This record gives sequence, C-alpha cells and structure tokens, in this order.
Amino acid sequence: MKTESRGRWALRNGVLDPLTAVLAALGLCVGAGCTADRPPPHELRIALAIDPASLSPLLAFAQNQIATDLLFCQTLVGLDARDRIVPVLVMRVPSRANGDISADGRRITYHLRTDARFADGVPLTSADVAFTYRAIFDPRNNAASVDAYRRIASLTTPDPHTVVIRLRQPWNAAVNVLFAQADFAYGILPKHAFSDTMVSGSAWDRAPFGTGPFRVRSWTRGGSIVLVPNPYFVPAPKLTRITLQIIPNVTSALFALQTHAVDVATLGPQNLAQAQQLPGIRIVRIAENGLGAIYFQTQRAPTDDVRVRRALEQALDLPAMSRVWRNAYPLASGFLPPPLVRWRAAPLAGYRFDPAGAARGLDAAGWHLHGALRVKDGSPMSLLYAVDADDPLQAPLGLIVQSQLARVGVRTTLKAYPSAFFSAPAGPLRSGRFSLVFAQFIGGSDPEQSINLVCAQARNGGESYSRYCSQRFEAIFRDQMSAGTDARRERDFDALQSQARSDVPVIPLYDEIYLEGVDARVTGYRRNMLRFPVAPEAWDAR
Repeated sequence: MKTESRGRWALRNGVLDPLTAVLAALGLCVGAGCTADRPPPHELRIALAIDPASLSPLLAFAQNQIATDLLFCQTLVGLDARDRIVPVLVMRVPSRANGDISADGRRITYHLRTDARFADGVPLTSADVAFTYRAIFDPRNNAASVDAYRRIASLTTPDPHTVVIRLRQPWNAAVNVLFAQADFAYGILPKHAFSDTMVSGSAWDRAPFGTGPFRVRSWTRGGSIVLVPNPYFVPAPKLTRITLQIIPNVTSALFALQTHAVDVATLGPQNLAQAQQLPGIRIVRIAENGLGAIYFQTQRAPTDDVRVRRALEQALDLPAMSRVWRNAYPLASGFLPPPLVRWRAAPLAGYRFDPAGAARGLDAAGWHLHGALRVKDGSPMSLLYAVDADDPLQAPLGLIVQSQLARVGVRTTLKAYPSAFFSAPAGPLRSGRFSLVFAQFIGGSDPEQSINLVCAQARNGGESYSRYCSQRFEAIFRDQMSAGTDARRERDFDALQSQARSDVPVIPLYDEIYLEGVDARVTGYRRNMLRFPVAPEAWDAR
C-alpha cells in the first residue's frame, strides 16, 4: 500500500494565487470567462497531478503514475470495473480449479495469449516475462519494491507461451500480486528493446511502449505526455490521442476543467462543491481500496502503552473531524475498505468519543492531571504530530486533534514537513519520528496488501507507520498467507481486524473515495478501486 498526497492547492483567501500561472506556462487558457478551444473528436486530455521522474513501471510509486504506465505496459492479470481479477496477457487466471496452481500452492502456470503484440509489432513471449523478472532485481533499476518477487524460488519458460513460477512457500495472494494490478503493477517489458536488464535511463525509458492499447509518442518533462494507439492492439482503441497534461496543482486542474482545457481532473473535498456546479461536467466517484487513518507510534513512549492509545482514541471526536474533508468521504466502517467487503468482519464496535473515559484511562496508565497537563514521574505528556505541509487536509485535521487532546490534558505539537520528504524513506512517516500522524494509503487487489501492520514492514523505511509488532497478529497474518480455504482465510482477516481494533495501532477515519470531474464529451471512461484504467481502448471523446 502506498501513501498518497492530495496535491497542492493554489487558494489564498478565496483568490487563485500565482500558481495559476502554471496554466499559462502550459499554453492553457487563463483569465475570467476564458474557454479553451475544444479538441478534435477522439482526443482526450487528462490533468495529471504528478510530474514523473520516469515512465518505467519498475519505478512507479504514486497511484496515478502506475495508472499512466498501465495505458501502455500491461500486466499478466488485472482488475475490471467491478474489481474482479481478470486475464490480461494470459488465457485465463491461474487457479487450483483449472489446474494452473498446484495442489500444494507452490507452482503457478501462466498460459500467455498468442495474439498479444508490442507496439512495434513484435509478439509477446515468455522470454519477455522472464526478462521483466530479472529487471526487477537489477539494482541499477532501483525498482520501487521487490519484496513480493523474493517469494519466487524460480521462474522458468518451458515454451514461448508458458511461464512457470515456483514459490518458496504457499502464498494465497501470489496471483493477485505478481505481475498483476496490485500495490505495485509491473507490466511486461519488451526484452528486444534493451541490450541488458538495465531499464532505467535506456532509450526505451524515454519513449516507452509495451503491449497496451497506447504507446508514448512524446514526453515533455513538466509539460505533457502524449500517447497514441498501439497499431497492433486488438480491438483498436477508439481514441486517436491521449494528452496527459501535467498540472501539479488541484485548483489549477479544476480551472483547466472549467475552461475545457482538460477533459478529466482529480477533485478533492475542497473543490467538490464548486465542480458540481460546472455545466457539462459529471462527478465520478470510485470507492477505493484505501483509508485515511491516524497512526500511533507504538515503539516509543508514551504511545507504546496500549492503555494510552486506547485513552487517546476515546479523546478524539471522529464525526467532528469529518468537517475537514467536508463529509466527502464516509466515516470508516471497518478495518478494510468497502471494496474488500467479503473479507471484512461484521462491523466492529465503533470508536467511541468519551472524554471522561479517556481521562480515566490516562489516570490508570499513570498520567495524572497537574493543572492543565497530564504528568507522569514528573514529566508532562507531550506528543509530536507530523504533518504533510502540501496536503490540504493535514494541518486542519492536526489542529482539531491538538484541540481535542488538550481537553484531556495532553500537549500536542504539530510539525510540518514538505510532502516529498514527509513520505520519503527517511521522512517522519516511514522513519517513525512522530507520536501520531495522519496518512492516507491505497492498498492492492488482495486484502493482504491493505494491511500495513506487519512487523517486517517497519524495517528500512517500510509502510508499517505505527511500528506495530504483535506476535499474535503476525501468526494470524502468516496463516492467511497459506490457508487452504477461503473460509479459513476470511476468519483470519476477521481475527486480524479484531486484534488491531483492540491494540489501537491505528484509527481508521474514513473510507477513501476517488473523485474526478469528467467532461460530458467523454464516454466509456472507467477506473477500478486502485484508480487504474479499465479497458482504456474503449474510452472515447466526442
């Protein structure tokens, strides 16, 4: 799962600040009453909130960057609009039922499609899958994550259209994760386009292509990425051109949508109401496999004490916090987001706002009021709340948390960090330099990838932000990996959610909804719960 920033907002006292000059610099329409010329039919323009350093799938970390890569570089399996695992470059999704997964769960056989071609006309073969596997481990490529692929004992290619993976141990999530639309989506690379497994910095990296419905025609750093159809893709894409206009500012992106300079733009709670008033613009809401949550640092005093965490939870009024995101997202109804409802336990007991109970809990943990502050062994309780300075939700949410905890005698200091550092491996989120922190993350196609509370994930700037390590939790997590039946795996996820609810390493705040404004000229436009494109060959624009 990945932390997602909401992007910068160019709004100061209700007036667009000079960041709107981004539009002018990009040649887009700027000014009151301005309306850009409509493009020809079958050309789609999408506001892209990131300025990627690379278009290699191996380096893609942000959700929207992965989505961009999937337009031209396909995975073996994917997700449809109903979030079901579907074949993409294989004839069928491997399973025990069809014999492509062995009885012991250690061998997976993929039967590649015989009609798939790269955008230069070269047929896809098993050698391309093997090449991609080797490239993932080439240290020169600095792949975003290799952990899942370390679970592979061997990858062999008995013939040009067969790939056999042998796992080190049974792993239920393997088909959903390996070469799949998952937490990281490593599409299959064209072996013939490289001299060796060094992908980063290659000629291909500057104008990438794969087996997807589109290929990159041009890429202007900081400006735009232009995609055109893969002439060998079947069925032929309806669009003749996709322009990904890089606008790393949500307010400017909305302005571009309003003036018809782009057809699609990501929205946030702060501009949703404004977008709803725009004529000819429809609002697309996608229930994501994502949560917004508050994490406690469980390895450092005072939040290493579960009694303190439970008390602080009772001191927080979650419904009052919802005004920060303007009720655009529903309060979290469980540990796993709604798209994973089949794996969710019956609704857990809600987080209860009870300041009196919080006071009793802090007293029981040895933190007693001395004047206005809680003190233990002569030292006042003082918490550090780390804030992503570029996320418009974070500072307002932090101020509410600070105010609510002050009412029970807890001092909280807010410390802001630039977004790029906030979530970097050495930044506060991943290094654990906080007492509590808000983070929004997106999981993968398997429920296992929506759990970032495993102890191993806390190492080396990993994604267990709370540094939570529970032997019972770890044992249950290991069991779900190899459970022989879905029913047993479902019971394991129930137990994981109950354990986390009791130990409170994290407080889920809301279920993530991905919001986009889409011009009425656009048809067939769909994404799945990971924001990834669904059947982009069927997208069109009148």
